[in-house]
Amino acid sequence: MKTAKFKLGCLSLIKPIEEMFDETSESGFSHIEIDLLEKHSCIESFDAKRIRKIVKEATKYDISISLHVPYTLNPSDEILSIRRANIEYLEKAVKLAHKIKATHITTHIGYYIGLPSWKWKRKQALERLLLSLEKVLPLCGNLEVLLAIENVNPMPKHSEFFYLGDNINDLQYIFSKLKSPNLKLCLDVGHANTNEGPIKYIEEFADRIVSVHIHDNNGKYDEHLTIGMGTINWNILADEFKKIKFYGPFVYEVLSRTPQESREDLEKNLKLF
Repeated sequence: MKTAKFKLGCLSLIKPIEEMFDETSESGFSHIEIDLLEKHSCIESFDAKRIRKIVKEATKYDISISLHVPYTLNPSDEILSIRRANIEYLEKAVKLAHKIKATHITTHIGYYIGLPSWKWKRKQALERLLLSLEKVLPLCGNLEVLLAIENVNPMPKHSEFFYLGDNINDLQYIFSKLKSPNLKLCLDVGHANTNEGPIKYIEEFADRIVSVHIHDNNGKYDEHLTIGMGTINWNILADEFKKIKFYGPFVYEVLSRTPQESREDLEKNLKLF
């Protein structure tokens, strides 16, 4: 595929987004995802002055922005007060996304503790999650913010800690229950490669995908390897995205890589982007 058709993005992990615009643009990227877990980008740091500066720079360089809320967030927590705090955080993120003109918010959808045989624990956690999202989505609609839930990798066998969204069935259930047009999917192809495979997610949720996280692994663990260093067939994957006419943003999630290093990775190991 031609490079111009794909919108490539990088993460603001190493340094604040304000310090990334020039290098990001020079490296051929046109999207930055802000990781709100990082100390330099915690949600409380975005006062009016900082927001104005970021919006100004994003416009100047023609770079779009998205937010990734901390993966530790658990809107399906069993304890009501904790769940309410998670909902409040998500609402703050929605308001920030609106102010900063973000394309979307990406979030993991939670976890629970139990035993592999306790199938009812997952069901209960999913129901709590639905209640939480039902409180946040009206705000998303009012502020025209897209909330993208991210598929995740399964925990190791025999673990007593379980992620929600580590399988297609969970996502099917969530989307069937919540009809909001503001609820979308961030497809993490690396995570998908550790379970059903990214092609199945594309086939099932083509109309929900608003963002894609790209990194590689060997199909067993969430290793976040450089593209081309794992088992994902990127040629086939690119054809699938072309079929559904999805061209980005593709956020390069090889951690602790600068935009320039990310570009070098892609040019060395992948000619599709």
